[in-house]
Amino acid sequence: MLTPTSRAAITVQLTKQTESSWYKPLRKLLLPALALLFVTPLLAAQLSDTTEDIVYSADGGGSIETIENTRTTTLRGNVRIQQGLVVIVGDTARLEQDTVSGDLIRVTVEGQPARFTREAEISSETITGSSAQIIYYNQADTSGTADSLLSVVEFVGDASFLRGRTALQCVEIKHIVETGATDSPGPCSGVLAPQQ
Repeated sequence: MLTPTSRAAITVQLTKQTESSWYKPLRKLLLPALALLFVTPLLAAQLSDTTEDIVYSADGGGSIETIENTRTTTLRGNVRIQQGLVVIVGDTARLEQDTVSGDLIRVTVEGQPARFTREAEISSETITGSSAQIIYYNQADTSGTADSLLSVVEFVGDASFLRGRTALQCVEIKHIVETGATDSPGPCSGVLAPQQ
């Protein structure tokens, strides 16, 4: 190897050595950080249902009643309720909301059948279901250390449920969206398929 003799050649060689000494470790740190920047909004989108506005429509009449800290909105006729990625449709609905925090307490939709959909970034994670009555609410996550809410959907009466390739037909189904936990206390049949 030739030893550089000019000042310009020495500067170029020192620059290359300096770049390689700091650039590679920095690149190893930057790539995961950039990946996290792209993944975080996707995770936030999946977890944002509980913080999104509740949007509803109905073809028939409706009423709003407030008792203490609970506002109950009753809707009739071709009801559609949406909060974030969750959409519930049916014939009638009752929405219960905390008047202090604005948080959703519970949505109860009835129909012939009532239908539930929660879209997901990955199609195999999209949840659909139907039953005579659908109850949707949030409950505290008692398994973790952080104060977070879990989205719970209960299908009551001739319930069907589909998530990816897993399908259930039961009298009643309770499903926790974030964890995938499902409970069916009554007669039930279905297909449990492995993830692809």
